[in-house]
Amino acid sequence: MKKIKKYPKVIIVGRTNVGKSTLFNRISKSTKSIVLEEEGVTRDYLSEIISWNKKTFELIDTGGVSFKKEKDPILEEIRLKVIDLLNKASLILFVCDGKNGLTQEDRIIAKTLHKTKKPVYLVINKSDNKLALEENLPEFYSLGFKELIEISALHGKGIIDLLDKITKNLPKPREDYFEEKESYKIAIIGKPNVGKSSLTNLLINEERSIVSQVAGTTREAISNKTFVNEDLVLITDTAGVRKKKKVKEDIENLMVKSTLSTIRTSNIILIVIDAKEEKLSDQELKLLFYAYEQKKAIILVINKTDLIEVEQRAYLEHNLSEYDFILKKIPIVWISCKDKKNISKIYKQIQKLWERLNQTFDDEEIDELIKLELTKKPLFHKRQQLKVKQIKSVKDTKIPTFKLKTNYPEWFGESQLGFIENILRKNYDLLGCPIKFILQKK
Repeated sequence: MKKIKKYPKVIIVGRTNVGKSTLFNRISKSTKSIVLEEEGVTRDYLSEIISWNKKTFELIDTGGVSFKKEKDPILEEIRLKVIDLLNKASLILFVCDGKNGLTQEDRIIAKTLHKTKKPVYLVINKSDNKLALEENLPEFYSLGFKELIEISALHGKGIIDLLDKITKNLPKPREDYFEEKESYKIAIIGKPNVGKSSLTNLLINEERSIVSQVAGTTREAISNKTFVNEDLVLITDTAGVRKKKKVKEDIENLMVKSTLSTIRTSNIILIVIDAKEEKLSDQELKLLFYAYEQKKAIILVINKTDLIEVEQRAYLEHNLSEYDFILKKIPIVWISCKDKKNISKIYKQIQKLWERLNQTFDDEEIDELIKLELTKKPLFHKRQQLKVKQIKSVKDTKIPTFKLKTNYPEWFGESQLGFIENILRKNYDLLGCPIKFILQKK
């Protein structure tokens, strides 16, 4: 069985709005944490593998946490997740605000960090404000940490020094694990509160994403690696996307942009809907069509089937039939995250879909097939017959791609290419796959 290399964990911790996410973004190359001048933006933790000075570690950005027991169930789950992470840390970066000075909350966090017996670097952010820093610095020394590092995450000051110190004393990764780049990427998308985070946790077999009945709990794209058959894949749980007229806050605008960006960079898209709603909403249709237009492989996942009766399912199927022109091209899986029903079917569909995306075609066979069908039903544009002189598959592409040499490539529009696509789908296993055509003049 393949295993993923477990690197030393470097945890960024601190109260809300001290610059933890800005620091993470400064060091991170790809994963980006949402940054706003607003408390509690980061809820789930984000992580990325970082290499520096020939050493590699996992950098983790935690949600702002007070370390006091919370009445709010979401805040309490964040607190417990952070405490669990601290116990697994090789090094803790305790970020404080050098501009506004020490608070009682900082002291409570410091006390908790001392109890972990883990090495802690006290990182004083916003140190570019020299006057304020000189006034506040003596208070920070009173926290009792040996290593104190001044930085400005926003302007990049002190970051190289910080990375040098991080890598200086980090333990080596466990030798019985090895690193492997993921074969492909999966995005889980949908409206708020349809079960995306529950599905993510089931697929990766870990309580990674926070699950709550409160819509909008997941605010950032949370990525995790797992195996589907023998393939290492990256699964990303995205923020729920609401109707535009309901999106009023800056945080939600960034959440939508993050979700759309994740769709663009993923190979396979799982669109999760709530069976109880008995139809596809406008927002779900927009997400479906966006993924389709982006030429992404798609699986429609209908969750919460434990909450509907036979008649409700029949009514939902009737409503879905309105969109057969696209839904007949993609697999549909009926599941219940609560009962863990049919989760294995999602694994199977993902595996099959990846195999379909990477299948090879017999060019001679395809060429003969398309030309034969076009003799039965010729294509015309302004009384001029459109002819396919040659069609062949393009090798080593992310999706099934076909090159068409025609007499009038400029006249092959959506309906003409749709006709050829339907022939291919009828004769080959392309369920869930996007198809791309490249047109050339013979």
